[in-house]
Amino acid sequence: MNQKTRKLVFVAFYAALGIVLNYCTEFLPSMPNGGTIEITVIAYFVASFHLGWQYGLATAVLGWLVGCLFGLSNYIVSPMQTALDYIVPVAACGLAALYPKIKFGKWSISNVYSGMVIGIFLKYASHVLAGVYFWFPEGSAAGSLAAWIYSAWTYNLAYNLATLVVCLLIVPVLIKALQHASKDKFAGIK
Repeated sequence: MNQKTRKLVFVAFYAALGIVLNYCTEFLPSMPNGGTIEITVIAYFVASFHLGWQYGLATAVLGWLVGCLFGLSNYIVSPMQTALDYIVPVAACGLAALYPKIKFGKWSISNVYSGMVIGIFLKYASHVLAGVYFWFPEGSAAGSLAAWIYSAWTYNLAYNLATLVVCLLIVPVLIKALQHASKDKFAGIK
């Protein structure tokens, strides 16, 4: 099998894994104000570091699109809300291999960690914007201070931080295991 075909097979595999993980979130407890740990992004992070950011992005968007066809819970109000709530967050995670390794003098942090932190931060920022303009609390207006506080602190922060912690613990272990089991060079690791 040539290299391009092999990568496309991996894209399909990781997208399918993301869909399965999305179904598994149904069994995870919800946060007190809503939202759950989004283990789906684990597949997108691993795809990005394994195949490179281009294939990671393709995997994330494909996973979301196919998930929509399978009826995964998506609340669609408008094209902008769909982009902010779904497309931008998964794309930010799929692009994780694009984010740089961070250096502090003699110390450096692999782009595996910086990519996940930046990816989840961009995901969080996108969800906050969607919350401020589309899911603001009853009795407040879109863009109001109450909407910003609710979206940034009350709803999105807890589950995105929990998602980040889970990813920081699981993704490096998965990558190490895959590197050990595979002869593939991981294109997205710097």
